[in-house]
Amino acid sequence: MKSFSFRVKIIGMIVIVVTLFSVISFTVFNFYLKDKLITHTEETYNHMNLLRDQYYFTISQHDGKVIRSMLKNLEQDPDVLRTFLINSKRKLVYPKNHKTPGIDSANVEQYFSSRKDISIVSFSKENPPYSRVFIRLQNIESCQECHNPSTKALGLIVMDLSNHETQSIVNLTKNFSIFYTIAILLAIFTMVAYLHFKYIRKSMQQFRAAIRRINKGDLEKRLDIPEVRELGSLGRDFNEMMATFERTQYQLREYHEKELQNTQKLATIGEMSARIAHEIRNPVTGIARAMEVIITEMKDSANKPILEEIQRQANRVNQAITNLLRFSRTKELILEKGNINDILKSVTFFLQNQSLEKSVRFELQTDDLLPKVSFDHEQLENVIMNLIINSIQSIQEEGVIIIKSSFIDKKNKVLISISDNGKGIPEEAAAEIFKPFFTTRTKGTGLGLAISKDIIQKHEGEIWFKNNEDSGCTFFLTLPA
Repeated sequence: MKSFSFRVKIIGMIVIVVTLFSVISFTVFNFYLKDKLITHTEETYNHMNLLRDQYYFTISQHDGKVIRSMLKNLEQDPDVLRTFLINSKRKLVYPKNHKTPGIDSANVEQYFSSRKDISIVSFSKENPPYSRVFIRLQNIESCQECHNPSTKALGLIVMDLSNHETQSIVNLTKNFSIFYTIAILLAIFTMVAYLHFKYIRKSMQQFRAAIRRINKGDLEKRLDIPEVRELGSLGRDFNEMMATFERTQYQLREYHEKELQNTQKLATIGEMSARIAHEIRNPVTGIARAMEVIITEMKDSANKPILEEIQRQANRVNQAITNLLRFSRTKELILEKGNINDILKSVTFFLQNQSLEKSVRFELQTDDLLPKVSFDHEQLENVIMNLIINSIQSIQEEGVIIIKSSFIDKKNKVLISISDNGKGIPEEAAAEIFKPFFTTRTKGTGLGLAISKDIIQKHEGEIWFKNNEDSGCTFFLTLPA
C-alpha cells in the first residue's frame, strides 16, 4: 500500500500532466485556427489575382464595358454575395443606386492610393460573416487608348465573399476547445472530490465523533485511522494527545484528592487555632485591663515602666489574636452601591486628625466622575485603612501619602492607588508580601495584607504593588464597575 506522501505526489503529477496537455491542446487549436485563416486569405488572394488577370485579358481583347457582364456572372457564384464597380472619379457605376456601408468616395479613396492592387477587409461579426475584396484596376497600355495616360487607376472592383464555411470551422474549433477545457476541469474536480470523500471526509467524521465523546468526559476514545489514510499520522498524534490528557487527568485527580485532604487538615487546624486563640484572648484581655487599673492607681513608682510594657505587650498579643480570628473566619460580603471617594475622604480625614509621631502630609486626588459601584463598606474601609497605616509606618520621620481614585473606561474598573515616599518593599520580600504571617516589621503580625487581598478578591478585584523610582512604593487595587 502506498503512503500518503507518495499518493499526494502521484495526484500532483496527474494534475500537472493534465494541465500541460490542456495547454498544449489549446495552443494546437489556436495554431490550427490561425493556419486555417491564413490559408483562406491566401486562397482569396490567388483567386483575386486570377480574376484581375482575366479582366486585363478581356480588356485587351474586347471592350472594357464587358466588365459589368463579368460581375453579373460572378454574382451567380454562391460564395459571392455582392459585386461593385467604382470608376476613377470614385463613383459607384455598378450597380446603380445601391447604398452599402463602406462603398462611397470617402471610404474607397485609401484603396486608390494603396500600394497593393488587392486589399481584403474581414467582417467576421456580421451576419453572415464575409470578406470585402478591393481590386484596383491599373491604367495599362491597352487601356490608354481610351483613357488619359496620367490616370494611374481606372477604378475599383469590390466583391463581398462569404466566410460562412471558414467561420463554421472556427466556431466548431472554439466550441470544441471550450468543451474540452470544461471536461478536463470536471474530471479533475471529480477526482479530487472522490479522494476527499474516500480519504478525508470519513476521517474527519471519526474526528468529530471522538471530539463529541471527549466533550462528554470520555477520554478513553481513540481514533482508528490507518496510516495510509491522509489523516493517519494526524490521528496517531491525536491518540497520543488523548493518552497524555488521560494521564494528566489521572494525575490531577490524585493531586486534587491530596489537596482536599490537606485542606481538610488545614481547616481542622484552623478551627482548633481559632478556638485556642479565643481561649487565650480572654485572659490576655483581662491582664491588659488589670495592668491599666494598676498603672492608673500607681502614681510614682520605679516599677511603673515595667507595668506599662506588660500592658503594651498584652495589647499586642490581643491584637494579633484578633487578626488571626478575623483571617480564619470568613465573613460574607454585604454589598451596597456607593461612591468609593466617600471612603477615601473618611479614612483620610480620620488619620489627619490623629496625633502621629511622624510628620505626614496627606494628598487626596479623587475623580469626581467616578461611577457608583457595589462593595462592602466596612471591609473595604478596613483595607484602605490598613494600606494607609502601612504607608505611615514605612515613612521615617516625615513624608507624603498620595491617595488617588480614577475610572478605567476600557476595562470598566475603578482604580485606587496609595503611594508613599517611605522605605519601599525589598525585592526579596516581593513574592511573599501577601502571604499570611509574613512581615518585614518586628511589630507586625503579617496578616494585614493577606486579609486585604482576600477581601479584594471576594469583590472580584485585584491588588498589587510597585516600588517607586525614587523612594517608597505604591499599592494599587481595582474593583469592577
